Amino acid sequence: MKTNKHQTLRLTQAKGRIHSQDLVQAFDYSPATARSYLSLLRRQEFLQRVGPAYQLTECGATRLRYFEASGCPHPPCPLCQGKTGGYSCPRCALRLAASEARILPEKDLWLVMRHPGVYCTRCWGLIFTEAQALRYGIPRSAA
Repeated sequence: MKTNKHQTLRLTQAKGRIHSQDLVQAFDYSPATARSYLSLLRRQEFLQRVGPAYQLTECGATRLRYFEASGCPHPPCPLCQGKTGGYSCPRCALRLAASEARILPEKDLWLVMRHPGVYCTRCWGLIFTEAQALRYGIPRSAA
């Protein structure tokens, strides 16, 4: 999943100040990509440089309030999809209610290994990896 402004600004708000290494850990970016992305958000005036770290500007905080109220323009953003009470499968577009979403455990299916994550109940396409689902507060399956 592509990281967007919404997720990065939320991470910055939660941590106060972030470094490129925070994006590497949170979104599995390469170090160079993380530095480049932070630089882009600085040029767009959403973040400001404070020593070796970045923090939200007033413009960034305003954008975050806008995202919280109306959602971001990135249609598959799981943070904004959750506002509608569900998630959509990127493969078949089936709507999965947020209350029904569960992280399925790893399972060896003979020829294929199913890694932990949230899967579509129709096509078994991956909706979220385990790390993404945990960030969005989706609980683990009991079974």
